[in-house]
Amino acid sequence: MRANFVLSGVATGIRRNVTMTIALVLSTSIALAFVGAALLANTEISKFKKQYEDKINVSIYLCATQFQPPCAQKTTDAETAALRSALDADPQVKSERYISEVQAFQLGQQQQPDVAKFLKVGVLPASFTVKLKDVQKDYPSFADKYAKFAGVGQVKNQIDTINTLLNIINSARWFSIIVALIVLIASILLIANTIQVAAAQRKNETSIMRLVGASRWMTELPFMLEAVIATAFGGLVAVFGIWLGKHYVLDSVFSGPTKRGVIPNLTINDVLISGGTGLVVGVILSAITAFATLRFYVRL
Repeated sequence: MRANFVLSGVATGIRRNVTMTIALVLSTSIALAFVGAALLANTEISKFKKQYEDKINVSIYLCATQFQPPCAQKTTDAETAALRSALDADPQVKSERYISEVQAFQLGQQQQPDVAKFLKVGVLPASFTVKLKDVQKDYPSFADKYAKFAGVGQVKNQIDTINTLLNIINSARWFSIIVALIVLIASILLIANTIQVAAAQRKNETSIMRLVGASRWMTELPFMLEAVIATAFGGLVAVFGIWLGKHYVLDSVFSGPTKRGVIPNLTINDVLISGGTGLVVGVILSAITAFATLRFYVRL
């Protein structure tokens, strides 16, 4: 009987304040969508780092047959052997692999089929692919050291490209967090205002309930449930919005890189976890806001 009474009170409150309830659903859906987007961006960053942390190598390019600054002549066998010995003895180096001019030519044909007909042995230089123990920490000193070796044309690594992509994703995450905080504050204020308006409209009803022996919790519960239900609906809308964002951004705009595995794709499970986390946070926050408003600003 009590449950039916509480639920009927919730239905009555939502019906009386339908416009404010709709506004609350929309504001919380926007806020929770940005919360979920921030969590999803964090998941993407984690996957990105996990995918590439063991694949970031340093390339030491030797002087090719063709003239290339700062080379004046092709790297000799003695210079190649000296470089190999230095790498083998270097404590910063985890492993190294030599790629000859012929192997570089074959790789170029595989990786760049559009320009393969313009390639020939000697256009692409031989190189050493080096895996450092700590590429972020050791690369500057390593590059400075080996760039001075005789027969070395250039020392490069892929971490700058990786960091650029990570910075873009991280910027999107922080943008989502900032927008989410702003809209969450607006949603909290809207929840508080909605409860105060609803409590004022039903002051006579709640007063009668208290006179006949209803506890304070009994009179407050319908208002709290109204806020929680509206936020839960907003959270469900946010989950759908996050899925749409993932579908149209990763699956459409970046479909090529994701299919090739350059950018890690996100699964529907990642979307549900991020959106669901935002939904739970929103529901808890709305319950706390409703409770605090009823206890400190509204006397039932």
